[in-house]
Amino acid sequence: MIKGYLLLYCLTMFFCVSAQKTDKVRLKNGDLITGEILSMKLAMLTYKMDGPGTISIKWEEVVSIKSDKVFEFTMRWGNIKVCTLDSLLSYYHTRSLDDIVEMIPIKDRFLKRLNGDVSVGFNYSKANQILQSNFNGAVAYKIPNWEFDVKLNSVINNYGRDTSLSKKQDISGNVMRNIGNKFYLGSSLSWQQNTELGLANRYSLSGSIGLEALTNNHNRLLFAGGLAFSQEQSLESTLFSSNLDAIFEAKFKRFYYSTPKFSTNADLVIFPGLSDWGRVRAEFDLDVSVEVFRDFTTGLTFYYNYDNHPPQGSVSNNDYGLVFTLGYTFGK
Repeated sequence: MIKGYLLLYCLTMFFCVSAQKTDKVRLKNGDLITGEILSMKLAMLTYKMDGPGTISIKWEEVVSIKSDKVFEFTMRWGNIKVCTLDSLLSYYHTRSLDDIVEMIPIKDRFLKRLNGDVSVGFNYSKANQILQSNFNGAVAYKIPNWEFDVKLNSVINNYGRDTSLSKKQDISGNVMRNIGNKFYLGSSLSWQQNTELGLANRYSLSGSIGLEALTNNHNRLLFAGGLAFSQEQSLESTLFSSNLDAIFEAKFKRFYYSTPKFSTNADLVIFPGLSDWGRVRAEFDLDVSVEVFRDFTTGLTFYYNYDNHPPQGSVSNNDYGLVFTLGYTFGK
């Protein structure tokens, strides 16, 4: 019996010691706090302390930080290091904490690396009896030098007077591979539908090479170019046509994940036709969101699609809309 109590006591002490929070953070106001670093993403340090629990600290408020744990660091110039903080600051000659744009503990890697958001929106106009609904969802997973994500978007307009529907929907799976010196390789598999542009179905496979032109604690700017092969079906045909297009893309994200959290995302993609020479398609999306309380956001989404040679059955050669949204974010 005594041996059993001794064993239980030793196990309890072991787990208590293992769970001790020994990371240290010094702030600009001179405070030195002890706890556990959970992550640092988008200029926000997530820190766990005894008593207050999990708190968020603006990265610009941190003067120094110390931990003997191993992290994956994403640096301002685009490369990735897996080491301890001491090794990063000494061996790799990191001059400033501003050079670090993301840090994730190696332990619990799957859950720590997941992030995403979900948003919904509704608009109704009594005068013309138009009901517009939309849904956006995205989830991403990162491992050293790789990022995988799935995105879903749906905008449906219900024209009450003539009971017709207008649909703009797409889903895509994307892969990015960091190849160093701020360059990356990308690939995407997607499906699209846009009844305003006469598009019943478009299945696309694309590949690209890109450059992270700007990476810091409040901005991301990426440029990419490549090729896309697609199978396309119009609303007035059961047949599919094959198309080969060039791709030119620019993405910009600006964020202030302090209080309140604010972010702007802009994405412009242009598809000059190669097999259908003279055809040009363009897709532009702009999202603005503000956190109203922890992890819940409100915002606006604007989209614009253009096709100078749209499929048969199109109502116009462009489609655009502005939607009010309510959303939830996780892992950011």
